[in-house]
Amino acid sequence: MRRLLIRPGAIGDCLCALPALYLLQGDYTEIWTSGAIAPLVGFGNRVQSLAGTGFSLLGVDGAHPPGELLERLAGFDEILSWTGHNQPLLRERAAKLQLPIHFFPALPEPGDTGHVTDYFLRQTQAWHGLCEEPIPWRQPGGRRFLLNPECLRASPPHKRPLVILHPYSGSSAKNWPLEHFRQIAGLLESQCELRWCASPEDPLPTELAPLAWRHDCLCTLARDLSSAGLYVGNDSGITHLAAMMGVPVVVFFGPMDPQRWAPRGSRIRMVLTPSAGRPASGISFETGRASVLAALREWAMESH
Repeated sequence: MRRLLIRPGAIGDCLCALPALYLLQGDYTEIWTSGAIAPLVGFGNRVQSLAGTGFSLLGVDGAHPPGELLERLAGFDEILSWTGHNQPLLRERAAKLQLPIHFFPALPEPGDTGHVTDYFLRQTQAWHGLCEEPIPWRQPGGRRFLLNPECLRASPPHKRPLVILHPYSGSSAKNWPLEHFRQIAGLLESQCELRWCASPEDPLPTELAPLAWRHDCLCTLARDLSSAGLYVGNDSGITHLAAMMGVPVVVFFGPMDPQRWAPRGSRIRMVLTPSAGRPASGISFETGRASVLAALREWAMESH
């Protein structure tokens, strides 16, 4: 069975879909995903950026998909795609070309319940038989086997506990105030080694740049995350990656539903807003400080 899995999307969405993709492997499997995620994927016979395939042209009126693309698609026995579900033209063209594509919604509907990872497994249960993620995979580091071995190479040890601060996300509503992160840094700088983490596009203040990781490559970032004693961040794809690496995580969560979108792993400390649906800025500094210090005490006990 030659199978193609097409899974675009944001970093966190794609990482949450990896368990389903892993279980969907055939005798030969290609995975077309977002360019940022492709270097992280540790399974499949071939993994590449979806953007470079021309697949989206199937859904553009008047566009002519390249013959090489159509030839490649026709070479698969089965294609499972999380793009095109809401694109009538793409679906119509796929049907006319007799491409063996199954289309799925990319994200849960508002009324759906349960964690998003289990949602992707339920979508594809007919192929692998599972409706929820196996418990061992939810344990600290239990998903590391899904990642490219290049992401798992050990980083040099640190003389003091390394704490990573990631104050950004894909939405300002998900961000705990940067000033609160800076106050946390001030509390910890005498006893921990600190690193700020931000993408090249994030507006990190200039004075924090000397202590910042600003990686373009998520594989490199994953290696650096693996050496951390604690990660502190918002509801973001990088927080999901830290959890996958088995790093103790403190995450400020709002306004999304944590039952659906929280990173998985037993070393996750959730800091929630006072009421559901409020932005993360509604979490007080005192609440955040208490959670970070409690997580550090837990880490200290585990490491002795």
